[in-house]
Amino acid sequence: MLQAHFLNVGKGNCTVVRFPSGRLSLIDIDNSRIDDNEDVLQDPIQFLNDTYPDQSVFRFILTHPDLDHMSGLAELKRTRTMENFWDTNHDKVLDPDNEDFGPYDPNDWRAYWAMRGSTTTPKHLLLHRCDSDHYWLDDGITILSPSTALEQLSHDSEDTDSDKFNHISYVLRVVHRGIITLIGGDATVDAWNDIYRHYKARNELGILKAHVFLAPHHGSPNNVNEDVFKHIEPEYVVVSVQRGTDYDYTYYNSLATNAVYSTKHHGNISLEVSSTVQRITPERNG
Repeated sequence: MLQAHFLNVGKGNCTVVRFPSGRLSLIDIDNSRIDDNEDVLQDPIQFLNDTYPDQSVFRFILTHPDLDHMSGLAELKRTRTMENFWDTNHDKVLDPDNEDFGPYDPNDWRAYWAMRGSTTTPKHLLLHRCDSDHYWLDDGITILSPSTALEQLSHDSEDTDSDKFNHISYVLRVVHRGIITLIGGDATVDAWNDIYRHYKARNELGILKAHVFLAPHHGSPNNVNEDVFKHIEPEYVVVSVQRGTDYDYTYYNSLATNAVYSTKHHGNISLEVSSTVQRITPERNG
């Protein structure tokens, strides 16, 4: 069975996937707001301890180097063996000794930077669309983004450009038993255009179609690309978003043919796919 869990972490994102191969993957992590006084947010480390105790993380995928996608990384590195680390090629620099990290722990940035130089446990990888490898093909993963062109766009962007590092966010397609999940990271409109142009030129726009779509950038209207998203035709849209932050309700409600599940209303959302089971389950009613 493939099990995917979209965790209710608040502002950031954390998706846990256990593949039928037994390999456990983490796509982003965020525990920056787990002490929310109402005890509704999920600590990703606790979730792993409860659900997949003592299992190593075969791959940790950081979609892009924003702190709300890597909060808790130092604890993850300390408590779990990570075999592979998917990273992006960027020029972001932070000084954990002199910068104000706000609600984030500068030790997570230190852990991240140490992992960037790692050659084993975890093995540091910079991957792009069309890269191929035995292990992730076996797990039904296709990398739709980033491309080298998007890397260049990111490098050329001004530091004041809020999308500078979102341009290179991973966009991943996961398929098992014909059920397709599309994980949008924080991909920008430019990134979706790049994906669209690539697959249109190959007459492969069908690759965009998905049953479950994790909306990019927490459902922000600034990351909606209607011309591209119409090809996704998702039955379910999942939005990882915190209380007090609105996403594009009108658009995503019209895009999903069945339902929109947001973590702030529905809590953790789990997807299970096997030869006999195909279901998506919210933790609570919205």
